[in-house]
Amino acid sequence: MRVSRRWILGTAAQAGVFRRKPTERKGSRVIDSHIHLWKLPRNQPPINDNATYPSGCCGSIPWLEVDRLMPDYNARAGGPKVDKVVLIESSVGVTPDKIIQSNLWMLQTAAADNKILSVVGNLDVTQSPSTLSAQVRQLSADKSWVGIRIGGGIFQPGADHVFANVRPNVLTNLAFLAKRRLMIDTLGITGSVLGSIVSAVPGLTIVMDHLAGKAAKFDVEDSWKADMDQAAAAAPGVYIKVSDTHKLSAQSVTGAPVADPEPYAPTLEFLFRTFGEDRLIFGTNWPVSDAGGIYVDSIDLQIRIVESFLATKFEARDKVMYRNAQRVYGGARK
Repeated sequence: MRVSRRWILGTAAQAGVFRRKPTERKGSRVIDSHIHLWKLPRNQPPINDNATYPSGCCGSIPWLEVDRLMPDYNARAGGPKVDKVVLIESSVGVTPDKIIQSNLWMLQTAAADNKILSVVGNLDVTQSPSTLSAQVRQLSADKSWVGIRIGGGIFQPGADHVFANVRPNVLTNLAFLAKRRLMIDTLGITGSVLGSIVSAVPGLTIVMDHLAGKAAKFDVEDSWKADMDQAAAAAPGVYIKVSDTHKLSAQSVTGAPVADPEPYAPTLEFLFRTFGEDRLIFGTNWPVSDAGGIYVDSIDLQIRIVESFLATKFEARDKVMYRNAQRVYGGARK
């Protein structure tokens, strides 16, 4: 009797002969887009940048005033769950003559550890455009250097943080960064101001750190919602970093934050609706994110909170936890 090939294949498939081998769970990759590293004291090699963080800027912080390097990150329960990290500047108090050294140490650290996807450095965007352009050309020769972080220093001293009070040179320098396809992380700059900046500097990619100034409580405040609406409407190149999420818990600094992911859902749902799955980027803010340094592994906790929220969002999980960061921060190691 002649047996057709189709019958053989069909029977074999029913019997499981051609069943696919188990593979890695889809969407298991994670990029932590916000970590800080340092080797103390910072006025000595290898950093040698005289930064006042974490010692000297903000009172005594004993649990931060220790070396924080990649082996320390990987030793946390959540560390092995993360495929890549983005190293963000922590150059508080660094003087102009030391700022290049601060950036170079981060690049040297990234070159020594393939888990570091890229580096977001720090430069003074209020300085003369000629000086900034020379610094950018020097640092961006290393393709792992993908941009800088800016904050309240862009405004006139003592003035309200509104667009009208942005200091001279800032927009010119941001336009130079945009032209070179370098990105900007922001801290403490409202969505309304960023909307005006993006209008003045088309093509700029901006990531608003740490839920963009969300108050540390589970309520979704009307004022914050309105500001996020303005940020989201500004341009497709404005992103929100879903980092320090667990600090929505009122206990996050003095005790163990709430581990149940449900109370975080209203804030995450609002951001998901407002920005969409293509403009949310996961991060932790480790080691600053550790609650008092002793109560919780903030890497693992934040992964669990955000992944729990995304569990019913289908393809969004891989975008928020990995692909969006890869697109924005990819640098030389995409």
